[in-house]
Amino acid sequence: MLDIFFLMFFAIIGLVILSYIIYML
Repeated sequence: MLDIFFLMFFAIIGLVILSYIIYML
């Protein structure tokens, strides 16, 4: 259960970082 929570958390952070990089480009 906790592993799924951490996976979701890191997935959201990854999406935010990717969208930020794409926006800066």
